[in-house]
Amino acid sequence: MLMKVIVLYDGSLHAKTALDYSFEKAREKQGELVVLLVFQSSLYLDYDGGIMAQNAARAEMNRYTRDIEHFKRERQDEVNIRIITEEGNPGQELLNIAKTEQADLMVAPARYKSIARKAPCPASFIPGTVLVPVDGSEMPVSTVEEIVLEARITASRVLILGVVPVHLYGSKEIQELEQVRKKTESSVSSLKRALHERNIETEELVRAGYPYEEILRTAEEFTTALIMLPSGGTAPSELTKATAILLDEPSLQKLPIHLFEVSRAY
Repeated sequence: MLMKVIVLYDGSLHAKTALDYSFEKAREKQGELVVLLVFQSSLYLDYDGGIMAQNAARAEMNRYTRDIEHFKRERQDEVNIRIITEEGNPGQELLNIAKTEQADLMVAPARYKSIARKAPCPASFIPGTVLVPVDGSEMPVSTVEEIVLEARITASRVLILGVVPVHLYGSKEIQELEQVRKKTESSVSSLKRALHERNIETEELVRAGYPYEEILRTAEEFTTALIMLPSGGTAPSELTKATAILLDEPSLQKLPIHLFEVSRAY
């Protein structure tokens, strides 16, 4: 199934990053890229010298359109690219067009992150946070490189979330729980070290609870560009169970999720 990606372009540096990211996602899935440009005329209604300011802003908008047309000409052989121009509130128009176009992913600069809860599909806000939940298992070396790629293309930092599944342990299993906590903290530190070696800005956070709940809570607290989660493997883990919950529950399917295969450790 082809992926349809819609990106809001406002000419800013962050919008250019969002455009490049959207193009890569559409190309990766052999999909379609829709670029939305919105002129916000309401900004100039009560502005002194409003007509002149609005004319100048429209000229700027025309320049953005020419930039996107050039972008399209250079890449049309790789991805089908369409341009839509609207007038109104950029965030609201993005929501409207994403719904009308039945987009699979919407992408916007981080300044529009307030619309995330209203998104009709998964939404990435760039630059932001690439959220990587981990448990006591080591991260595959191939996945480290995937994380590096996603962090660089979105110009985002990485937040490593260590999740300790305390619900699995009773009051008489304190020692076992402490061992799991230590292994989780060790995995967090190991991944952080690997990312630092690749010059990726990284933060860490360790929380205890149901993994899918902690992933959701953390994603809401930070401007999320992407959540990277494990899939597959020979033995189910609490994180792969969390992945299944996040993918299967309709109310949770608006998260921008990237799946990686569980394989060899680094």
